[in-house]
Amino acid sequence: MHTKVKSLLNVPFLLLAVAALAQVAPPVEPAAEKPPAAKAPARQIGGLRFLDVSELTVVNVDVSVVDKKGPVLGLKASDFEVYQDGKPQPLTNFAAFTREAEVKRAAAATPAPAAPPAAPTAAPAATPVAPREPRFIAFYVDNENLMPFNRNRVITKMADWVRDNLTPPDQAMVVSYQRSVKILQPFTSDPDEIAAALGSVKRYVGGRSDLINSRRRVEDYIAQNSGQNSGGANANAYYEAMDEARGFAREQRNNLTFTVRALQDLVGMMGGLPGKKSIIYLSDGLPMTPGAELFYSIQDAFRTPNAISESREFDSTDLFDSLVRTATSSGVTLYTIDARGLESDLGIEAENREARSSLAAAIATSNYQDSLVYMADRTGGIAILNANDPTPGLEKIANDIETYYSLGYRLIPSGEDRLHRIQVKLKTHPEYKLVYKRTFIEKSLPTRIGDRVMSGLAFDLNDNPLGIELKVGTPAPADNGRWTLPVEVDVPFDKVALIPDGEDLIGYVMVYYAARDDDGKQSDLEHTEHAIRIPAAEYEKSHRQQMTISTSLLVNPGRYRISVGVRDELTNQAGYALARASVHPEDQQ
Repeated sequence: MHTKVKSLLNVPFLLLAVAALAQVAPPVEPAAEKPPAAKAPARQIGGLRFLDVSELTVVNVDVSVVDKKGPVLGLKASDFEVYQDGKPQPLTNFAAFTREAEVKRAAAATPAPAAPPAAPTAAPAATPVAPREPRFIAFYVDNENLMPFNRNRVITKMADWVRDNLTPPDQAMVVSYQRSVKILQPFTSDPDEIAAALGSVKRYVGGRSDLINSRRRVEDYIAQNSGQNSGGANANAYYEAMDEARGFAREQRNNLTFTVRALQDLVGMMGGLPGKKSIIYLSDGLPMTPGAELFYSIQDAFRTPNAISESREFDSTDLFDSLVRTATSSGVTLYTIDARGLESDLGIEAENREARSSLAAAIATSNYQDSLVYMADRTGGIAILNANDPTPGLEKIANDIETYYSLGYRLIPSGEDRLHRIQVKLKTHPEYKLVYKRTFIEKSLPTRIGDRVMSGLAFDLNDNPLGIELKVGTPAPADNGRWTLPVEVDVPFDKVALIPDGEDLIGYVMVYYAARDDDGKQSDLEHTEHAIRIPAAEYEKSHRQQMTISTSLLVNPGRYRISVGVRDELTNQAGYALARASVHPEDQQ
């Protein structure tokens, strides 16, 4: 039996081809995504237990409370008030996590050395440590926007910080960006592996020098021509300087778009991970408004008050807003570090042949730091700026990640993806500062499953209660240099719920697909629904078998990671599987 699968048009993949459902019903057309089942199926046969989505939906708001001396400890649930969309929410869960508790957990996980026998004494009662989910931390080194000296200074301190702070069950990974995202070290709890991966980044050539050279050329032009802005052959110097500044700003806006979207892709892929998720982002800053410092320089040098208005065309707040929305939706906190450290605002740095005006220098510093502050503040993180030694800032990040209050309240699901605004207050001590995400996006079950599938493009996920298996066949040539890659998803019949329908038994599964190549290009998420129908009399014979859903991916040559998820629509249970495939013409000869 064959079913046509909807085309996936996102380059570099076209998920076109044909799906087949072995030993099941006549063909069905792909259906729109269905909401999760609201109640257990009547007269369920086989399958796993029903998951009541409404009972499982608890919103956890992580809140860091600090005063002038640092984290505030010892608060209780009764000290907090939580509001969703302006309405107070009664707390159902409360936990306080501290770095001291982390030390206890690490000590409990390490077997103590054998002690000599001693006279028996009454053992003191153990202090219980609140359980928690693993934390996931991604170190994102933006090589495209770093000078090597700045980067290497900070990375050395990062490696020391990892060795002191990374302990199971927490996991970290190392990602580098240089034209594309490269995962240098997948998630691991081994601090030495993370430190080694961070050290390996030092071999890369930083890309910020290209920006500095381009900006320096325009600054030199402004400095050399601004005094001749009247009469003669240089009467158009102002307009030529503006053209140079616009060209620089357009190029930087284009580069910034790729930079922010690459970071956004990683944030989105982390959305399917459980627990507390953070990205520590290292760069020499990103321009909130590309070219702003050059327009200020022109305004100052040529005494033209309207020059700065030209910079509004290149305002890139929209890019950072999109990133922040993705981070909020994915539950990812961004911590940002400006690797430049403390810079002079006098415009006389060694990199400049011509001294910049102090105004332009100050604008440049602010322009490249404002984005770091914006990303951190809007996602509940911390921005580390103007610090030649990042160690104190990294300690602040550690305190924020490890010392916080988790406030949980029950959400009545709407069944839709919906933005909610959160407000947390303390009944006393208004002088304390509270850091938390101000919004969260309620996600439907289908969306959460889709997030897990997209996370599988980068991370191994051991979550497969349905027991599905993913198999990849032999690629075959297709049109226009592409190849068809057969993919099979095996689903055990006895893990899928069926219900009587006349003399037959019927069930439904939704299959989700996504793929990513080694260069970081990935497909959109695609899903198809399949009906399962078998005669009731044949159930005992067939329920120990597997059904196979076959699909062909139309891809370019390359190496791929394929992620799939299967949802039983009657029980809301889902399973996930991964596979790797190599599609190279030379391999087929």
